[in-house]
Amino acid sequence: MKTVALGLVSLVLAASSAQATTFSFASDSDNSAFTWAGLRNTITNGSSPLSNSITLVIDDENGPAPSLTYSVAFNANFQISFANSTAVGGGRFLHAYDVNASVPEGAAQFSFLNPDGSTLLTATFTGGSLSALGTQNAWGTTGGVDATDITGQVTYTWFGPDLAAYGLFSGQSSVGTDDATFTLTNLQTVGGGAGVTLGSGGLPGANWVSEGSFSGTARFVPAPGAMALMGLGGLVMARRRRA
Repeated sequence: MKTVALGLVSLVLAASSAQATTFSFASDSDNSAFTWAGLRNTITNGSSPLSNSITLVIDDENGPAPSLTYSVAFNANFQISFANSTAVGGGRFLHAYDVNASVPEGAAQFSFLNPDGSTLLTATFTGGSLSALGTQNAWGTTGGVDATDITGQVTYTWFGPDLAAYGLFSGQSSVGTDDATFTLTNLQTVGGGAGVTLGSGGLPGANWVSEGSFSGTARFVPAPGAMALMGLGGLVMARRRRA
C-alpha cells in the first residue's frame, strides 16, 4: 500500500511541476483569408485547411528560451448553443453562448497543421463560452471564445519534435490547468456588411466571417525520463521504510 501511495504522490508532484507552455497567433497573419467562418450553431476555420497560413508562436511562459515560430494552417470545429442576451445599457446587448461540442468529435476542437499536412498541435475543450457585444438582434464586429480548466476541460496534445526547453515531448498531452482564448474581429455577414444579424433561437441567421487571434496556455508533465526517475524514487523510499 505504501508503494502505491508513494507512486501516486510522485504523479501528483509531476503534475504540480508541469512546465507551462504558451501558444499564440496574431490576428490577420494571413491577408488572403478570414480566420473564422460560421452559420447558425457551427463555427469553423475561415478557409480550407492548408490554405490559411498563420504563424504559431510557442514560448516557455516568459522563461529564458527564445520564442519559436511555425508556419501552419489553422483548423477548427465548434458548436454553440444560445445561453442568453443581457441588456447592458445604451441600447447594447451582450449575447452569450455555450461552446461545448463539435461533430463528430464530441468536444470543441482546433488544431495546427504543418505545410505537409501532418499535425503539429491539437486541442479539445468542453465548457467553453462565446460572447459578442451588439444590438438586441445582432452581434457587433467583435467577440470572443474562452475555455479554461477552472470551469471545463482543456487538453492540448503536441505532435512535433521533442523540445525539452519548452516542456514539449512528441505525443504528450497536457495535464495541468490549461486555457484557450480566441478573439473575433471584423465580424461581418457574408455579402451583408458589418456585424451579424441574429435569427431564430438567438443564433446567426446567415453566413459570417471574421479575423481573429489566439492565445493559450498548456501545462505538460516533465520529460518521460524525469517521470521514470520520480517513480523509481518512490519505490526506493518504500523499500527503505520497510527495511
